[in-house]
Amino acid sequence: MTVASILLALATTVVIGGVATAWLWLVQRPRVERMEGLKLLAAMRWREFSRLVIDGLHSRGFQPEAAEETAERGQDSVIHLKRDTQNWLLACKQGLNYRITPAVVGDMTDAVRFHGAAGGVVATPGMADAAARKLANGRIDLFDGEALWPLVHPQLAHSVQEELAGKSRQVVTRQATIAWAGALTLGLVVAFLGPKGEASPETAVVSASTPATPAAAPAAAVPASTPEIAAAPVSDDEQRDDVIRLVTTLPGVERAMWSTKSTLLVYLADETSDPVRGICDVMTKYEALRTSRLHLQPPATAGRPARFLQCATY
Repeated sequence: MTVASILLALATTVVIGGVATAWLWLVQRPRVERMEGLKLLAAMRWREFSRLVIDGLHSRGFQPEAAEETAERGQDSVIHLKRDTQNWLLACKQGLNYRITPAVVGDMTDAVRFHGAAGGVVATPGMADAAARKLANGRIDLFDGEALWPLVHPQLAHSVQEELAGKSRQVVTRQATIAWAGALTLGLVVAFLGPKGEASPETAVVSASTPATPAAAPAAAVPASTPEIAAAPVSDDEQRDDVIRLVTTLPGVERAMWSTKSTLLVYLADETSDPVRGICDVMTKYEALRTSRLHLQPPATAGRPARFLQCATY
C-alpha cells in the first residue's frame, strides 16, 4: 500500500468517523435520553405522573386549584387548574403506546364545555395523531411524548436526570465505537480500490534501460502493435506497475489500474475501442499475471456495458 493510499484511508476514516460521532452525540444522545425518560414516566403511578405534569405546567402559567375547591367538587376524571383566574382542565393519559385520537380530543372538548372551563390540556408519554392535533387547534393543548419531555424533565430529581444521561451516554458510546470501526473498514476499502500511485523507482530504472525506439507518430497513427517489453521486473507489484505502463500506451486506452491484485481495470478512450489483442500480448508475457482478469470499462456515455475476460487460463 502506497503512502497516498494510507493517507486516503486515514482521511476517509477521520471524516466518516467524525461526522458519525457528531451526529450521535448531538442528535442521537438526546433522543435516547428522551426515550428512556418517557419509559420512566409510563412506569410511574398515575398520581406521580400527573404531579410532574402539573409542576411542569407552572412555567405555562397554570396553577392547581385550591384543596377546598377540590374537596367540594368531589372525585372527577379530570384535574382542575387555574390560569389567569380562568378554569382549565387537565387529563393525564399514561402508557408509552397510548395515542391521542380525535375521540380523546372530543371527550376533552365536551368536558370543557360541561365545566364551563376556558380550555383543556391532554398529556401523555405516547403520541398524538395528526387528525387529533388538527381537531385540538384552539381550546385544547396536546402534550405527547416529544413535547411532554422538555416540560417534565426539569421536574425530575437530579439523581434521576443523571441516571438517564448516563444511560444515553453508554448507548451512544457503544454506537460511536461501532461507527469508527465501520469508518476504518471503509477507509481501507477505499484505499485498496482507489487509484494506485506512480511507478516505483525500480520500475523507472528498468524503463530507462530499454533501448531507444524511433519517435512515435501522432496518437491517431500509432499502429496497434504491442510495445517491446524489457526484462520482467522481479516482484509481482513491479510487474503490475510495468503492465499498467505498457497497456496505457496502447491505442484506444485512456488509462489502466489494478482494481484488485488479479483484475486489471482498463478505461477505454471511446466506444469503438477494442484493444484486447494488444492488452493480452502484454499480459501473457508475465507468467504471474497472464491469467489475470480484464475489466474493460467503456466511457460513461457509451451504450454498451463493461466486459470481463481472461487472456489465458491455467
